[in-house]
Formats: sequence, C-alpha cells, structure tokens
Amino acid sequence: MKPRYRYVGTPLTLTEREAYHLQKYWKKGRKSGAIEAWAGYDLDLPALNTPVQLDCRHCHRAHHESCCEGGYPFPPAVRQVPLLEQHLPVIAARHLPDEKREQIRQNGLWQQHAETEGLPTIATHEGNCLLCAVEGTGPACAAHRYALEEGLAPEQMKPFSCSLFPLELITGEDGRVLVTALTAETARFSRWGSLYLDDFVCANLPLRLQAERTPRAAEISPNVRRELAADAFAPERYRPAWQEMKEILCNTFGETLWQQIEAACLRD
Repeated sequence: MKPRYRYVGTPLTLTEREAYHLQKYWKKGRKSGAIEAWAGYDLDLPALNTPVQLDCRHCHRAHHESCCEGGYPFPPAVRQVPLLEQHLPVIAARHLPDEKREQIRQNGLWQQHAETEGLPTIATHEGNCLLCAVEGTGPACAAHRYALEEGLAPEQMKPFSCSLFPLELITGEDGRVLVTALTAETARFSRWGSLYLDDFVCANLPLRLQAERTPRAAEISPNVRRELAADAFAPERYRPAWQEMKEILCNTFGETLWQQIEAACLRD
C-alpha cells in the first residue's frame, strides 16, 4: 500500500505511529491557523520560528559527539547517489584516512540496515558514519567539506537529511508539503525524533540555557559538555529556524517560498 506521507529527500517513510501523530498535528494546525497554506505548501509558523543555531564548525565545543558520530545517516534520495559516487574518489583522497579508503575499496560506500527499512545508506566505520572525518574546526562530514571547497551546495553532496536538520519537510497524500522544524511536538513524527532535542543544544535553546546553570540539572544529556564557554552556541546568536536555514530553503524551493515564509513568520 502506498504510504500516505513521505519525508522529503529520503525514500524512508513514516511509521504508522508517526503518520498518526502527523495527521493530528497537521489537522489541528490548519484549523487554528498556526499552519498557514501558501501555494502547494503548508507553513508551520510556530515551529519555523523556533530559535536554533547551526554552528556545525564548533559542534565539539558544546558536545562530546556530533550528529555525524555514533551512527549512520538517513538513506539519501535516489537522485543523489550517482553524484556522490562520482565525487567519492576525490572526497576520500582529500579527507578520509587509509583505513576508510580501504573499506570503501573492498566493500563500497553503502550498507543496508533494518532500522532504515533495508534501504541503502552510507556505511559505518568503528560505529561512525564512514564520511565522518573530524578535522579541527569545520564540518565533520567529509562530503560537506568537499562541497564547500568546490563551491557546491552541501546538500548536493551529502544525504539531504543531513543538511536539512532541524527543518522537517513531509509530503502528504494530496501532494502538499508541510514545512516545519523540530520541536517537542513535531518530534513525535519528525525523522529526527526526540533524541536530537535531548542531545544537542543547536536546536534546543532551553537546553543551552540549562547547561550553563550551576548546579547543573541531572537530566541534561551527558553528550552536552559541562562548563560551556560563553561564546559556545551563545544564546544571543540563536535565530528562528527559517532565518538560520535560508540557504537550503532557497536552494530547494526557490527564493519566492522563503520570502513567503519570512513574511508569514514575522506576522506570527
């Protein structure tokens, strides 16, 4: 049976439970006006106004592990695979150590996982994404680094989902696209789930504020470092998700949609 809802940028589909929570949230938001329709999109204004700070180059100043570590990414869209494979030899030569290049030579870039419905995604090496290559400051993703070096948009090279965080894009059975972002409410149906809120301050300003308090709350994730420097994800630098993620929204949907989001969110 064809899924009623699909995540944009990955062939991975929503579970029945996620679809249930999405349907309730979407319907409620439309009725209340929190979700505003424009052209073929439904804009989730409260979620898009959520303050975030995607300072990925300095992730390790606030976290012991980045989201690139300790797992593998969401399966990429089919159209992304040929481009990544085309550039992989240069990416690997520039940014991956010998043991990772040897793994790619022997086994290829892809693995299949039960957690991703058996869809191929980037393999792991010692528990981390194979393309995770922490090199001082800068993105931990080797494909992201390569894209910046070559003047390409990062979402062209690495799986779209990796570039999308903390935005969420879901297509409904009527073809409309819900444009939202990760919050405590949307975590019930978002591809990100609640762990990304619990473990990373970049999309959770309240967590960033809690992390600097003394004594520190016991429930704060151990992934968040203690005694954060004042300029490590400084609270005053957080911006609404629609502002912080302007580049990928414009690259994906065009400037006109982003301008509509801007106008709607500033009214909200």
